[in-house]
Amino acid sequence: MKNGLKKVTLLAALALGTFIFDAHAQDASTPEKQSSFILGVRTGVNVNDFSVSGTTRSTTSLAGAQATAFAMYNVNSWVGVSLEAGFSQSGAARFSPGAGFNVGQPGTVGSATGGNLNDYRLSNVQANLLSYFKLPVLSVYEPKIFIGPSFDFNVHATNNVEGYRFGVPTKYRVDATNQFKAMDIGMIIGTGVDFDLKFATLMIDARYRHGFSDINNAYGQSANFIGGAGSGYPLSLGNQDIRTRGLSFQVGLGFKL
Repeated sequence: MKNGLKKVTLLAALALGTFIFDAHAQDASTPEKQSSFILGVRTGVNVNDFSVSGTTRSTTSLAGAQATAFAMYNVNSWVGVSLEAGFSQSGAARFSPGAGFNVGQPGTVGSATGGNLNDYRLSNVQANLLSYFKLPVLSVYEPKIFIGPSFDFNVHATNNVEGYRFGVPTKYRVDATNQFKAMDIGMIIGTGVDFDLKFATLMIDARYRHGFSDINNAYGQSANFIGGAGSGYPLSLGNQDIRTRGLSFQVGLGFKL
């Protein structure tokens, strides 16, 4: 009798253990349902310069700010699309046009071979449409790559000129908005990692943007000077094709809907 009771108790405990283990296994194998829509904001820093046609020399990089809002739709755990819109700065430092009048040396009022240096900063409204490809290997974080078109709308540009005026070394800032075309079409490619914070998604990424458009809007204007000809401040980018390029490092926070 006692042996029979022990056998029944053992079988019941074994059945209960099997049921509990099976339930846990099913729960672990069922992935957590991912929200299809995510809204959020991101901010970061851009490091930009110009690609200038007809020359192998490079401009010096110029740092700028980036702040955008985004809406993301996850097609599944592997693929998503994102629409971004916001503020972005581009430009280049220590740029000297390869054609037209440049600032002359002390004692001169300008020459075709002088060496004025220009720091151009463009403030843009940027819109990006990016395709994301994720690798959901862990529930805590997801590596990703992304690519897509980018559109920069030039709102305002400044030029910090460093050179000589009437033979005197000086610095001057001018409005350079009209020197650049209104739109710069480019492409973005990047990589990053998304971290699941439960209440939100922390996004860290690095991206490269290359402009395809020639943004030089000042061909043939090298004779236009601030304060009249010979003042030493040419309003020209030279007769060269100029394209933007730069790296961007960003941190964002997305909220699941």
